[in-house]
Formats: sequence, C-alpha cells, structure tokens
Amino acid sequence: MFLKKVHIKRFRNFDDTVVEFQDGINIIIGPNNSGKSNLLKVINLLDNISENIGSVHDFNKNDLHSNLEMYKKDPPSIEIYYHIQHSLRLDSFDDGILRFRNFIVYNEDGNVLTDDENYVISAVVLLKYELDPKYLNDYRDEMKSKDKLQDYLLSLEKFIVKFSWNYYNTTSHQSIKKNEVQNIFNIDYIPADRTTDGLLPHTQRYVKKRLDMYDGKVDLRANITQLLGTSFAEITEEMKQLIEIDQDKVGIKNGNNSLTPSFIYDSPFERYFQYILQDTSLGYEMPMKNNGLGYNNLVQIYNIIAFKINNDYNLLLIEEPEAHLHPAMQYKLFRYLSALKQADELSKKKEREKAQEDGVRGDSGRIIKNQIFLTTHSPNITASADIDDMISLKYYRNSVVNEHKVVSDNLKNKYMKEEYKESKAHLAKFLDVTRSDMLFAYKVILVEGLAEKMLMSAFASKCGIDYEIESNHISVVEVGGINFDHFLPLFINTGVKVLCFRDCDYKYFEDGKFNDLSLYQEHLTLMEPISEEFLGNENILVKTQKKLGSTFENELFLENFENKFVVKRLLKFVSPNNLHPFIEGIEDMSILDWKMNLDLITHPKTRKKISDYIELYIHDYTNADNEELQQKIEKLFFANLFLSYAKNKKGDLALNILSKNVQDDLNKEPKYLINDLIVPEYIREGLEWLRK
Repeated sequence: MFLKKVHIKRFRNFDDTVVEFQDGINIIIGPNNSGKSNLLKVINLLDNISENIGSVHDFNKNDLHSNLEMYKKDPPSIEIYYHIQHSLRLDSFDDGILRFRNFIVYNEDGNVLTDDENYVISAVVLLKYELDPKYLNDYRDEMKSKDKLQDYLLSLEKFIVKFSWNYYNTTSHQSIKKNEVQNIFNIDYIPADRTTDGLLPHTQRYVKKRLDMYDGKVDLRANITQLLGTSFAEITEEMKQLIEIDQDKVGIKNGNNSLTPSFIYDSPFERYFQYILQDTSLGYEMPMKNNGLGYNNLVQIYNIIAFKINNDYNLLLIEEPEAHLHPAMQYKLFRYLSALKQADELSKKKEREKAQEDGVRGDSGRIIKNQIFLTTHSPNITASADIDDMISLKYYRNSVVNEHKVVSDNLKNKYMKEEYKESKAHLAKFLDVTRSDMLFAYKVILVEGLAEKMLMSAFASKCGIDYEIESNHISVVEVGGINFDHFLPLFINTGVKVLCFRDCDYKYFEDGKFNDLSLYQEHLTLMEPISEEFLGNENILVKTQKKLGSTFENELFLENFENKFVVKRLLKFVSPNNLHPFIEGIEDMSILDWKMNLDLITHPKTRKKISDYIELYIHDYTNADNEELQQKIEKLFFANLFLSYAKNKKGDLALNILSKNVQDDLNKEPKYLINDLIVPEYIREGLEWLRK
C-alpha cells in the first residue's frame, strides 16, 4: 500500500495541483518557496489533523484575492484528495484493505482493477478544512461589507475557531471518523529544525514493544523493588516511625488498615532508555546534546527510520536531510535511504522465488513498508539520486494575467519518451553537483563552455541586471558542448525561463578555401541550435553569435576589435610568452604589418604557426573587392588566431579577464580588463530577455 498522488486545492501556495508519487523514494526538489515544505505538511495532515489547528494563513491568499466577492457569501475551504493504491494478495492475511475500507473506489462496472497476480485496490480520502454550517449566516453578515482583502482576512481570523478538518468518502460524500483514517498509514514527519529532544520517542516505542515480549519483566521489577527497599531501609524506617505516631491521631489508621512507607518500582522501562556519546579511545561519556548538530541530525533520522513496528505501512517525511551535514555525509545518508528501497525490492523478489518453489503465490507482506518523501536543496543529494525518483515543484507567477500556481513535474514521466532515452542516460552521467544546481533555480542559463559560465555574472553586472541574477537565483550551467537537448526536457511546462547560448560553429574554410562571408547570415537562418520541439516554448530562448563569430571566444574578440588595448591583452592571455613582445611591438592590429615583421618572432614553432595562419587569409584579404570585406577578413584572422590559442585555455582566459592584472602603461595601476570589455551583443540581448 502506498500514497499514489495528492490533489491539493487552495492550500497555501497550492491553488489546484496534482502531485504523483511512487512506492519507494520521492525526492522533492525546487527553488525556495516553491511549496516543498507545504507538500510535506499536506501528507502529514492525513494522519495528524488533531495536531494541526488551521489558520487563516493556510488558505491560498491569491485565490481569496481573486474571488473575494464569492467568498463574502460562501466561506473558503481547503480540499485535499489522497489517492491510495494497494495490491491485495488473496492467499494470505492482509490488513491493508481493512485500513481504508471506507474509501475504496470502483470502476464503472463495480469491480476493482486486477493484474496477473494481484487485485489493485484504489481508495480516495478527501480532507476538507471548512466552516461549520451552523455559523454560515453569522459569517455572511460579518463579510458583506468587507471590500478589501485585508479587512476580509481580519474578519476571517475571528471565524477560524469555527473551521475544522473533516474526512469524507468521495463516493457517498459521508463524513468519516478521524480514527478510521489515521490508521491507514503510520506517518513520521522529521522537520528541518531537528533537535536532540526528538531523538528518543520513536526508539522508545520500539523498545516498549520489545519489552512487552520480555518474560522476565515482572521478576525484574520485583528485584529492583527489593534492592531499593534494602538500600533505602533507613529512610523507610524513619518515615514509618513518624507515621506510626501521627496516623491514629489524624484518623489515617482505620480498622485493620495501616499506612506503610515503601520503595516500589513500577515505572515503564522504556523511559530509561537513552543514548550516550562515548569516546571509543578514552571511554568517557557525554550527553547527546553536547554533540554536533549534523551528527545528531543523522542519529535522529536513523532512529525514526530503523525502529519501526513490523508490518506497518510507513510514510516517512524528511525535510532537508542535509541540514548541518558535510557533503560527504549527505551522500552517505542518501545512499542509506536508497538502500531501503533496494532492500524492499530484493525482499519482494525473494518472496516471489520462494513462492514459485512452494507452488503458491506467496505472501506480499514485507518486514517494513517504507514510502519516503524528502525535500532537499542539496545538489550533493540530487547528483547521487536516480532521476526517476525526483519530483520538481515550481511556483509559477504571471502577474499580467494574475496567475499564481504550483507546477509539479515527475522527472520520470518527462524522460519516458523513446526519444529521451539517450538524454536520460546523459543526465545520469553528467548531472553532477554543479549542474544539479539548476534543479533549484527559477531561471537558468545554459552555456556550451567554461569561459561563458565563469564570465556570465560579470556580463550580467555590465548589462545592469546583476541584482536580478542574485535575487532570483539564476543558475548558469555548462552543458559540455552542444548537449542542450538533453537538459531542456527538465524545463518543459514549468514556467522556468531557460536561456541557451549556443555557438553557431560557422565554417570559414571549405576544402582549404575561404568561404564567402555573405553565407554567414544564411548559415544562422538555417542552423538548428536545438530540437524543434523546444523552440516553440515561450520559456526557452536560444541566442547565438551574430557578428561573424563562430564561438563565444572569437565573437568576444570581434566585438572588442576596435579597442586595441583590450584585444592585445586578450591575445596575450592565451598565447605563448615568446609571442608577447611581438604583439606589443607591432603598433596596429594589421595582417600586413604582422606579415612584414614575422622575422621579429624569435621562436621557430611560434613563427611558423603565425605564418601559416597568415597564409590562410592573406590571399582573400589582398583580393577583396572592397575595404569593408578586407576589414572583415583582417578581423577574422586575428579573432581565429586568438581562438586557436584559447580553445585549450578557456578557464585561464576567463580568470585573467576577471583578475586585476592589466595596465595601459607602466605608470598606471593594474585594473580589471572586464571593465573595458564590450559584452557580445547576442549575450546582452539574451540577458535582457531573461530579466523580463
């Protein structure tokens, strides 16, 4: 039995959202305030409404604002539909169906769904937070003059005590007693603000069950009582003498009864169960509260998971398990949680094999049935997790049409298409700690290479949108080449804006001949930067070079070519030291000047490379029809020479641009080259789109 999905209406930031789950582990990811904690709250309400008195803040306030006139007459309500699925085996006792018998739903023909071995039973529990109908007229009288949301909320606060959580059967619409719902699952909610106070209760319950099976418990109590009586005999004797003197005088002694002092042990043993922290080398002990938060975090999570009652159906809700944990410990904890799922699957496999040997179907009961829900902001966890286990939540806002909603995406469903199998395999390999950061962002920039990734924040600052990047957690992700299509399915129908900077990879030479540069614009028109299915999404934009560049590096060089100081520094950042005197010695960036002064390059290998590069361009340069074409060819010579050196030094190039290490002359202080750079136009246009 497991929780298959929840349908949430008008609860907090959920307006009308369906979230599907799977039996096993469910990793809930997304940016801050996307609804992750609220989702755990929703699941916890299935078992714990008595501990959760409602609040005016539990209502979806965007909904209240949009439908204020309606709610002045009809009070708001919260509806949560819990869809439960259970595979019933007919050859052994199974109490699962008894737990939700009042909520079973049937097909139109009145039968339950079946497969080859099991009856698949479905149930739906409706939980409503609603006003007691007998107060409806009072509510309407109070609200009829409330035309502003703030006034309405103040009045609604007065009626909150008249609201309550109630369970219903969705077929008969009959109210169901709370205790009949709260026995379906055993739900343990581990909040993010964990303390040592939460370490023991679950373990003590487990210890109590074990003690109830301990035959020597009565004798042990008697032995402890005898020991206490012997050890404290002096105290009891003193009290006995005092009582003997006074009890007859005050009327305590009555007939054959007499008050006698004694030490009797009659306490539950589990209350004395404690953890201590013991130094394994020196043997001294410390209380757990003196231990680090991260370690205690691990101990608490372990205790709640490990010491469960056999044959229970458990929902474990863990909020941010990475709290206070070193990345390596986060990874280890998650592998432990994953092992529960694997052990469960192995147990079922062994049962089936044994059943086949015995010639029977086999018992579907498992020792512990854990369905785990955890929220996380940790890229260390998502990097080590199975993509099939991830559920992405995004809080989508569109103020233009006054739309606010939580969008839920099961990544398993997104990558089920046949054409996405390769993409899923790619993500499993390359969705590392750095790239996993995009799973928690509202806006994402996908780039091909390291240099763009390192420089994007500085470019955003130069474009005047650095505040936008910091406040909205824009994640910049290097996809490693042209692998955009592998990542983009993550963002379909999510509202997350994704900006892709794709190199156009224009070929300047064909069969050793320089291409007609008029073909450049045609190439931009015909190229397919990403698959067509992604191009039609309004939340995805692809930008590429537009000023004769084929990559980010040579477009950057071309955009800044008119600034001699900048382009010389860029070229020196990536070229060998033996070329630097030549770069500084030739006044102008002129292909003819470089050709005439080749002998000034002292290093033979460097001189040959420059000579060979000049030969690629010099014929078309000298035979150009006009000065404009000649200038384009000259720029491309220097830009592509720069690219040839930069292709293996992209990280160094970006660091040098961002470092305070350049100067105009010997008499000036070093400065940042980024301050003098012009941001390539296609990048500026993309960042402007991202800001909107």
